Amino acid sequence: MSEGGAVAGTRAVLLVPDLALERWPSMDRYAAALARRIPGVTVPDEALTLSGGRYLARYVRYPRALRRHRPRVVHIADHSYAHCLRSFRGVPSLVTLHDLQPVRELAARRRGPRAALRALVLSRVVDWLARADRWCAISAFTAGEARALLGLPEDRLSVVHCGVDEAFFAPADAARVAAARASWLARTGGAGSASTRVVLHVGSCAPRKNLAAAVAALAELRRGGLDARFVQVGGRFSDARWRGAAATGARAAVLQAGHLAEPDLLDAYHAADALVIPSTYEGFGLPALEAQAAGLPVVASRAGGLPEAVGDAGLLVDPAEPGALGEALARVLTDAPLRATLVAGGRRRARRFSWDATAAAVARLYAELGA
Repeated sequence: MSEGGAVAGTRAVLLVPDLALERWPSMDRYAAALARRIPGVTVPDEALTLSGGRYLARYVRYPRALRRHRPRVVHIADHSYAHCLRSFRGVPSLVTLHDLQPVRELAARRRGPRAALRALVLSRVVDWLARADRWCAISAFTAGEARALLGLPEDRLSVVHCGVDEAFFAPADAARVAAARASWLARTGGAGSASTRVVLHVGSCAPRKNLAAAVAALAELRRGGLDARFVQVGGRFSDARWRGAAATGARAAVLQAGHLAEPDLLDAYHAADALVIPSTYEGFGLPALEAQAAGLPVVASRAGGLPEAVGDAGLLVDPAEPGALGEALARVLTDAPLRATLVAGGRRRARRFSWDATAAAVARLYAELGA
């Protein structure tokens, strides 16, 4: 089946995605890829139109608005929206498990009024998650956690990996890429030289993303004489994170580029010299596959589902080992033969993951539920 093709024989499924106001690109791409490829799937207008405070919209207004829909099957595209199942009592349901961070948050038992409110909300999400009829996990790692932490039955739990859109394999627009890189360098201390290297991170700035390690590795590279810059896309540093960057001496070489539309994200993958994912916990790691498709070498932590995404086509390090991240980045940024090997291997690996295959597997689950 070609990229952008369709899976036949499915109808009357309501696919419930994240609210657009949340701006979670990987989750958005997952839902959009399925909606484009599986006939009979509809997406509620409310996902795009609801606005206002994100918590009120997510936990109150969205579930309430979804009550008007009466599908044959409902698919919650993101586990953190499992509470929306309360709007579909008696309707066969599927929930995609990207990770089990809500369960881990509850287990942490943090104290304080805000933590207590969050724990109350998350407990309801997890309760509804466990009530679904079927689950599909985006990695074997997440499926294993679901069995161990929630006791989900193996016969109703499937592993369905994410895919990579064909656009990420396409040749880059050289002018756009050059402009993106020039802008980054100008905003991180100057135009640089032929030896300047840019390390990219794509994702949020949540604590588990371990961006302090990335900034520390950047400082280590710079102390070693490499003109390295760090560009973060998709998140927002806290004041404390900026203070931490300043303490390393590398503050001026760090840039946050904000949220990027897909064409600009493609440019970013081509404009950088390496992608870093130093997370202490990940359900899978879609940016790693996208980077590999675009020909960008990947250095990632050996945590959660990241090894399933990166495979042997990137460098994996222990996130708890001091200096390991910096050493791996130094190798990737300065060893031309290693870079060539990783680029070629990364492209081959990324080709193994397609949204068509993802959609076909999910469509079979819909059929089993009666769609």
